[in-house]
Amino acid sequence: MNMNHRLKQASIASAIIASTVIFTGCAKEEKAPALRIIHASSDAPPVNVKLNKKVTVEDLDFAESTGFIPVKPGNRDIAVEAILPGDDLEVIKVDKFKFEKEQRYTVVALDDTLNIGEFIAEESAATPADNEVAISVLHAATSVRGIDVGVYVTAPDAVITGTDPNFSFDFTGQVDAGAVPADKYRIRIVAGGDTENPAYDSGEVDLSGFAGQKLLIVAVNTVNSATRDASPVKLMAYTDSAQLELLDTDTTSAARVVHLSSTAGPVEVFASSAELPGSPVEIIDSFDYTEGAPADKKSYLFVPAADDYIFTVSGAGAGFDNPAFITPEALNLEKGKEYTAIAAGYVGMDPMFDILPTLDMNRSIVTQASVKVVHGAPLAGTVDVFVTPADEYTTAEILNGDAGKPTIDDFTFGTITDYVSLTPGEYDIRVVTDAGAGIAAIDIQDFPLAGGLVATVIANEPGGAVADFGVVVLTN
Repeated sequence: MNMNHRLKQASIASAIIASTVIFTGCAKEEKAPALRIIHASSDAPPVNVKLNKKVTVEDLDFAESTGFIPVKPGNRDIAVEAILPGDDLEVIKVDKFKFEKEQRYTVVALDDTLNIGEFIAEESAATPADNEVAISVLHAATSVRGIDVGVYVTAPDAVITGTDPNFSFDFTGQVDAGAVPADKYRIRIVAGGDTENPAYDSGEVDLSGFAGQKLLIVAVNTVNSATRDASPVKLMAYTDSAQLELLDTDTTSAARVVHLSSTAGPVEVFASSAELPGSPVEIIDSFDYTEGAPADKKSYLFVPAADDYIFTVSGAGAGFDNPAFITPEALNLEKGKEYTAIAAGYVGMDPMFDILPTLDMNRSIVTQASVKVVHGAPLAGTVDVFVTPADEYTTAEILNGDAGKPTIDDFTFGTITDYVSLTPGEYDIRVVTDAGAGIAAIDIQDFPLAGGLVATVIANEPGGAVADFGVVVLTN
């Protein structure tokens, strides 16, 4: 599998940040100062950016950049607001920051949420020639805080054992690497001098698409199992208006499977892909209704990234040649991403057995719980879902229609919601077959949702009767 990173112009164009806002009435662009904000706090929520109390950029998420925003010269108040469930909170404020003509400023929000603050990052002072790239590097990864790391920037096939790094730094350290030829490189980060086992290895990186530009490279935390399995850090490369993620070369995809077909019985699962040696590969030898693989419903199976995955489901012990179900089209499992596949529906009757794939976003945000809901119970039909603070409403009030609009309205089998951000605390979860006249098919009270939790809640029907409906909960 070719896991090398390629930085090509097409990738740059596709990554342009849509949130960049240009102020009206400012000085001519070539003479105006410019501001760039980078979100580098891995457990913090998305943020809004204000200049002089006016919202300039909305919903800037972790590892994203605003790109350079032209502003008027003079003193400006800069504020960064964390977006919380139901509210916003100012977490960074810089009063009367002086913007001078023809100067560019990069403010990085970094550290963990409890200690988040601003850091003024410097671009490389070098002016690159048409065949050069000017590079500055910033250490913003709290996962290797307190560790003096060495950074090696070499030719792709260079051996680093017994050699000194190009530079070393700790958290919030910054190095101006100057102008270098726009060529192919390999970036390795070594902790504790262990050159045999780099903490991060970029593989081959082609900088030719950045010729004549300045790059700010920021080391940040990895935030899910697919990326952390390879390295505690990743690199983000920022140009004036674009961003590019550079994952460790050993990064794979991650997947987990949940069996929610009450008529299928125990099954085994095979995966086929050009990236799998000896394909097809049996990835699950046997699991039964309501079980998950892996069994803890939290961890994932690591598989090579590829866009041609076909999954075959057979009865336990039946083998690949006797399938009960084959995915009708190839599935794309991207590098560094996590997926949950839910086997649901009935064998031999409607709704037919199928696999419901969903992309998981498992970044823990300390200020919220993030929950998505999956309707995996065909017998329930169309339902309403109420998620309310514990003890705010009784079940009777929910059924009588006294609880207002449901959290999820007209929820049908096979539907998967987006994530909902909730304030940490205890909640009541009710699934109602017909608000005002029906029954509570699911009635869970005092369900704890902690800050940082990311959960997928799947409605199922273990006993084949409405009274037996329940949920399967998957967490990060």
